[in-house]
Amino acid sequence: MEGKQIDEKSCYSRILADIGRGVFPSGTRLKVQDLANRYGTSIIPVREALRMLQGEGIVTITPNKGAAVAELNSSALLEIFELLQLMEPYFVETFAKTCTSKDIAELEAIQEELERLPVEDKGPFGECDKRFHEYIARKHYNRRAFAIWELQRRILNALALNVPISQARHRVIIAEHRELIAAFRDNDTERAVATIKRHVSGAGEQLYAQLKVLEGGY
Repeated sequence: MEGKQIDEKSCYSRILADIGRGVFPSGTRLKVQDLANRYGTSIIPVREALRMLQGEGIVTITPNKGAAVAELNSSALLEIFELLQLMEPYFVETFAKTCTSKDIAELEAIQEELERLPVEDKGPFGECDKRFHEYIARKHYNRRAFAIWELQRRILNALALNVPISQARHRVIIAEHRELIAAFRDNDTERAVATIKRHVSGAGEQLYAQLKVLEGGY
């Protein structure tokens, strides 16, 4: 039983990673046997992994059609960002009050890595950006809140891979991360919370506008 659980988790991680890297773009059919061949396993753990991903909203499973990578639409995006707008300030406020010099150094290291990554390489850039915010969120005492946040960010990164980040937005991301680090260094809670609110709102607005264009909204 333990080996089976590990196998399912491994399949889950590999499928999710391939979706996040763009190997399986939104809407791609996910054939169980093909995935089993790709990952060198049987079809049972693949099916279980697809059910797990379905539960997270990353995969859809339709009778007589099978599994496919879900497609992110503007309505789903709004729901995700409504949650992030509530949760990110919650995490940032606590982090600003309690962070140590070691925490600042860790964020600096992630930020330096982020600034070296080309924004056109959306998968690695998005994962590094997620690690920056995850470091802050993971320090919070509320494990349930962190789990909800982490799932929403995972869904967002996986399904928004085909939505590019503009050069202008890239510059804002870098600058606002730096503003956050500066506020944390001073334990300036008010400035940190104001910065993260602006940061999350800006990200949501840009993604929403681009999705509406892709959907033919304007």
